[in-house]
Amino acid sequence: MKGCLIAVSIYFALGCCNPPVWQSNVQSLNGTWLLEYSSSSTAPFRSSEIPVPSNWSSYGIEHHGVAFYSREFNLDMLNKNERLWLVFDAVDYSADVSVNGKLLAQHHGYFSPFKTEVTSAVSEGINQLNVKVTSPIETNGEDWSLNKTLIKGVLSHHDTRPGSAWSDAGQDRNSGGIWGDVSLISTGPVAISSVKVTPNIIDLKTVKTGGKVVVDLDSYFRGQIRVDFTLLNAEDRLDSQHSMLVNVTHNQQQVHWDFPEKPRDLWWPWDWGSPTLYSLQVSVSVVDALFELDKVSDQQKVDIGFRQFQFDEKQATFYVNGEAYFIRGTNYIASQWLGDMTFDDYEQDILFMQQANINSVRVHAHVTGKHFYQLADRYGMIVWQDFPLQWGYLDDPNFTKEAVRQTKVMTDMLFNHASIAIWCGHNEPPWDAVWMAQQYKSYQAEHNQKLTEAVYQQLLKTQDARIVRKASFTREHPWFGWYWGRYQFYRDKPLAPIVSEFGAQALPSLSLMKQILSNSTQPNSTRWPLTFDDINLLKYHNYQPEQTLNIAQIEMGNSLKEFVSHSQRYQANVIKYASESLRLRRQTDIAAIYQFMFVDSWPSITWSVLDYQRHPKAGFDTMQQAYQILLPVVEALPNVQTKSMAVALINDSRVSYHNASVWLVDETTQMPLLQVNVNIKPNGMTRIKLPISRLKVEKFSLIVKDPSGKVLSINEYNTEQLERELL
Repeated sequence: MKGCLIAVSIYFALGCCNPPVWQSNVQSLNGTWLLEYSSSSTAPFRSSEIPVPSNWSSYGIEHHGVAFYSREFNLDMLNKNERLWLVFDAVDYSADVSVNGKLLAQHHGYFSPFKTEVTSAVSEGINQLNVKVTSPIETNGEDWSLNKTLIKGVLSHHDTRPGSAWSDAGQDRNSGGIWGDVSLISTGPVAISSVKVTPNIIDLKTVKTGGKVVVDLDSYFRGQIRVDFTLLNAEDRLDSQHSMLVNVTHNQQQVHWDFPEKPRDLWWPWDWGSPTLYSLQVSVSVVDALFELDKVSDQQKVDIGFRQFQFDEKQATFYVNGEAYFIRGTNYIASQWLGDMTFDDYEQDILFMQQANINSVRVHAHVTGKHFYQLADRYGMIVWQDFPLQWGYLDDPNFTKEAVRQTKVMTDMLFNHASIAIWCGHNEPPWDAVWMAQQYKSYQAEHNQKLTEAVYQQLLKTQDARIVRKASFTREHPWFGWYWGRYQFYRDKPLAPIVSEFGAQALPSLSLMKQILSNSTQPNSTRWPLTFDDINLLKYHNYQPEQTLNIAQIEMGNSLKEFVSHSQRYQANVIKYASESLRLRRQTDIAAIYQFMFVDSWPSITWSVLDYQRHPKAGFDTMQQAYQILLPVVEALPNVQTKSMAVALINDSRVSYHNASVWLVDETTQMPLLQVNVNIKPNGMTRIKLPISRLKVEKFSLIVKDPSGKVLSINEYNTEQLERELL
């Protein structure tokens, strides 16, 4: 009798004579949209055609507040049992979505995808889609940036933004717009809302793995469905397969499945092995034998990796798949206008990172575009993911509630990415940043403590076996040689086990500097020295003259070309010395280092090693050398007492090198000065002494070779520079 009731339910819901064929189709709604906006309630509306996805600032529209997007889309034929959904990958900041005049969805949050069902609102033929986008800025006033109300991280307040962090112009070129893909998808009566996979390594020795799958369904059908799970390995060969029959009702419900436990290939970061990804396909079919009904209603595919991340703060050690692993990282803001970034752009940046021997990326105080995370999975780049809280926010229960909601949204949307190792809640929260007492008159020592704690607790609730950090603390940002002190302090000053920011500013290429200065009130690219107006323009582009001239004591020289060269050389010196010094501490008190910053996010003067046009600065080549997986480092210069040079061979790989050789070579003549043989242990440090009483060369290299003579590593030094740093 129960089976008959189910059959009747299917009969009337779906039709008895012509069982429908459902296909999960995707229609892109990217392309040209109409944008309408007004600068005030009394000003006339302006209209412009604009591509989606994009940020409106990228097309010369300086606007904040409300803007109206619209376009038409065509539907040739509608199946009465088909469901249609509008999907938005990202809208900055809020969106009200209407179809044919009917309001269907409201969404808040610049980074998060959302979808809404439009089945009842559309018709065959031409349909009208309207999106009201609201992207405000903070209200300027005393201490406004300590009490922000928009969860946009570095995209609304930061010292890499147009206007920089501490001027009234710091919110220029607002990042508003529909900056993610827009699509119309069709499903059958049962749709998959999400698939979340928690992989598990049961035994590291045998690489026995398992995992849990949670599928969220949205159904307007009542009856029996079949859920099929297919797990494929990296070669698209079948790993596991499972089917289950489930009785569903209207609305939402979950389906669970546990992977069979078996040995599998692990996901490794690129410098240690293969970032192996498995593909899980989940499909949902409506089934009924009486009516010969077995049609796929919806399906989704997700890529997953079996890996394990751990961090032991007391031992100052980060672990990947149970093995100690040293992080050579960088911070990353791809662009201030994320709609500008394409798949190819993100791929180019990650390839540059690998070229610089970087193995981890901190997505600094924001959530970036979806393609970055897909590529990080594929290329084996470990990701530290910040929630978009940068410095101060309004201390208000409602704001905290919204931050907690968006925290869950972030972890849900990024849940399956194998590359993400770390969640972090807040960058330099006010309660941890005592320097804010000088910046803000209304500063209170406990400001945002409840906010930070609430976001942290929500991150812990994710329970996805990732590392969860409450904040990126001020003590982890030493900034020796830029904001205070000398960069030589990196060698022996007490530091936190994670150094998540270090570096120095450097001017971009000469051509880009001339381009920036062409906007001066008195443009003249050959004029020297720079005028007061020039300096103010450069400050708008993030230049910090106090730190450049007084703390770093960089000489401007006799031309813009010399200034660029001196600036880039100082940054390179800081990166080299800091990287080497921090890596020498890997077996004592340092687990991870993150240089700040990898690229410029707009035409600017920041701490990046690649400028906005991705032209390498001198610091890029230096980082490439200082971040080598195997690196010989001078620990102490020779003198008449020791008659030897102390050298540490830092080996971040799992490979040992027996009967390797270390050569000391005069860089000017390329003549070898001496050579010693050594066995280099894996994943650690081997210390040796080179028998030499005095360096009589201007420049020299330490070269490591394997027994066949193949060069494994080269580290170059300027003798005078090194003597100043070590003596």
